[in-house]
Order: sequence, then structure tokens, then C-alpha cells
Amino acid sequence: MDFVSGLLVTLPQPAGFWESIINAFGGVNGTYIIAVIILALLIRVVLSFFDIFNKKVSMKTNEINTKMKPELDAIRAKYANDQATLQKKTNDIYKKYQFNMMGSCLPMLINLVLSTVIFLTLWSSLQTVSNYNIASQYQEMKYTYANIIEINDYLLDTEFSEGDNLVLNITINDEGKKVINVDLYNGEIPIKPILIEHEFKTDWSNENIYYLLQKYVLLPQPDNEETADETEETPEAPKIEYIDTGFNSLVLTLAENTVKDYYLQTQEGFLWIKNIYKAESPQSPLFTENEIKNYLSKYYSGEEAELETANDYEGKIFQNIIASFEGVDLGLNGYYILTIIAALSSFFAMWFSNFLIRKTNNAQKDDKAPKQKQPWAMYIIMPIIMAIFTFMYTSLFAIYIIAGQLASIALSPITTLIVNKWTKISENKNKDKSIVEVDYRRKD
Repeated sequence: MDFVSGLLVTLPQPAGFWESIINAFGGVNGTYIIAVIILALLIRVVLSFFDIFNKKVSMKTNEINTKMKPELDAIRAKYANDQATLQKKTNDIYKKYQFNMMGSCLPMLINLVLSTVIFLTLWSSLQTVSNYNIASQYQEMKYTYANIIEINDYLLDTEFSEGDNLVLNITINDEGKKVINVDLYNGEIPIKPILIEHEFKTDWSNENIYYLLQKYVLLPQPDNEETADETEETPEAPKIEYIDTGFNSLVLTLAENTVKDYYLQTQEGFLWIKNIYKAESPQSPLFTENEIKNYLSKYYSGEEAELETANDYEGKIFQNIIASFEGVDLGLNGYYILTIIAALSSFFAMWFSNFLIRKTNNAQKDDKAPKQKQPWAMYIIMPIIMAIFTFMYTSLFAIYIIAGQLASIALSPITTLIVNKWTKISENKNKDKSIVEVDYRRKD
């Protein structure tokens, strides 16, 4: 059956800073994958300007340290037992070479803080966007399910014969509204074409939907007298009489098949990932009951929250809808491949950047220059952090991390080249200033 896609946004779309940018990019490109990759590239380009300045300061600091090293070593040996004098002499050397410890660390600190803020805020925003898309997809499935079950209302006075079948199509009418058309067949012979034209409704409450399920789907259950008095003060859902129209099972099958088709046709995947809004792990790509409840509960009114606490309408409806996927092999959402790639790319991006800086410093300085310590702790800590975030949260964030790291690797040679050119220009200017003009004219 062809399902007319037309996701009705029934939840308020996230409107934060990053969310607005992501939604704008996603609207233009039609996919959040491209939106996240573009955003990652733009952020890396912007951060590269800070990286250039940071590398320039780092190289200048290394150059000053090279010049100060012999004098610092000498006073450390001479005043090893006189800390007050050693500190004074050290400060004198710092002044001589115009070295400021805080000034040399400040660019790196600014870069670190800015990167951390972007990292955390984008992680939160991408998770919010993912939750929104999961919840919106489920809401459309829930409303579709309810609208189809409601068809039973139109079939109350319709005679049912052996071999009767219902054929359903969801279309857009001349007024641009979504409608459900139902035809009655006996085998392959149409009995009543366009038996029902039902306008698709989106103003359902969970309470209304559950009443509808009680009326046409949920078979009556025996009363449990032992627990009848335990919830006297709790608002309970009134019992609705189950009605058999003769078409109940046919309509239920239509509802289940339609929501299943809608999910499969609107599920957004990427490469081997079935659902980009969930973590890439060997679990089902289908959303869980807890995920749906956690997100939708934020939008319950006080009365709705009270009814949900007492009756768990959302959970009961979810279980009926999820029954549509019984026997359907949805596969796994991944195999932690993004987690591994994110950790490795994070390691290589840091190593490659530092390698280029060391290579430049070694080419410009003599063998007496102080050797820079390798940030081995960061080589371990950062990949672990990236692995944790990509392991636990939405695949969109993992894609953002990997795209950003690959962009950083590609930009490192460019930023290093710019820093080298900038440094040479500065050195040439300093040389020009140091030239002493000699006047050979005879003085009277």
C-alpha cells in the first residue's frame, strides 16, 4: 500500500541557537545528515582562525624559551639554594625577553573554552533534535493508527460477509487536507467504492485514543476484585463497552500495516545505520517506550500528566502500535563503528597537528632548543571522551564529531603553512628594525 507521507508537526520544534541552524540546513538539504556535516565543516573553519593564532603564539613562545634556556639553566645552577634570588633573576630574564606566562597560555585557554562550549551545546542540541524527530514520527504513527481504528464508527451498520475485505488509501484532497479512503471488496470484486472518506484528525488526546482502543480493539478483561479498592483516590479510565462491527480485525490489520509502512518509509538512515537519531549500536533502530514517554511527557498539561500517572495511556497505546512490528526484522542500528572511528580520528587529529608543529620547530631551531613534551595524556583522554559520547548518544553527534575531526586533519597543513608565513613576515620586520643606519658624513 502506498502511504502518503506528510508528517504533521504536532510538537513544538526545538528553537534554540544550534537547533535553528540545524533545522534550517536540514530544510534546505532535505536531510539532517548533510546539515550536520556542513555545520561541522563551518565550525572547523571558524575555529581554524583561533587555531592559527594559537599556533603562532605557541611557536613564538617556543622561540623565546629557546633563547632563555641557557640563561635560565645558569641561574638555576647558581641559585639552586636561594629561591628568592632565583625567582627574582628568573623574572628579570622574563622581562628581558618580554615573556609573559599568562599571555602565552591565554590563546590556548580561549581556544579550549570555546571548543568545549561548542562541543557541549551542540551535543545537547543534536540530542534534542533527535528526540524531536523520533517523537514526531511516533506521533504521526499514533494519529494514523487512531484515525484508521475510528473507521469502525462508519462500519457499524455495514453488513459483513465471508470474504469481505477493506482496501485503504491515504490521499490529499482538493483542499489540501489528508483523508483516508476506504473501499469494500469481496475478494477482488469492489462492492462499495469509496465506502468511507474520513478526514485525518490530529487533535487526539491519549485518553480519546485509549477509549477508541477499548471500543474496537481491546477485548474485555475480567475484573480484579482484589485490587478494586486500592485506587479509590486515583482517577481511573472509565470502562468502554467493546463493540464488534464485524470488521474489527480487518481494520486493526489495516492500522498495523499502515503505521509499519509509514515507519519504514520515513525512517532516516545513513550507510549501515538504520536510524540516525539513535546511538549506533547493535540494538533495534525502533524507538522504545521509555524514549517516547520521556520526550512527550515534557508537553503534558497538568491534567494530562495526572491521567498518565494514573492510567499510563501512552504506554498502553504504544504497546498496541508496537504490536504492528511483530515478526518484522528491523535489523540492528549499528556495530559501534562510529565510536571506533570517532576515537581514532580524534587521536590522529591531535597527533597530526602536533606533528606539524614539531616538524616546523625542528626545521627552524638548532639542536639546543628545548624539546616539547608530547601531550600523551590528551592523546588518551580526548579519544575516550569522544568514544563515550558517540557510544551513548544520537548518531547525528557521532557524525558531527567525525566530520569535524576529518576537517581538522585536512585544515592542519593549511593552518601550519599560514603560521609559518606569518612567522617569517614577523621575523623579517624585526630584522629590518634592527638594522643600524651609519652616517659617514663629516661632522663639523
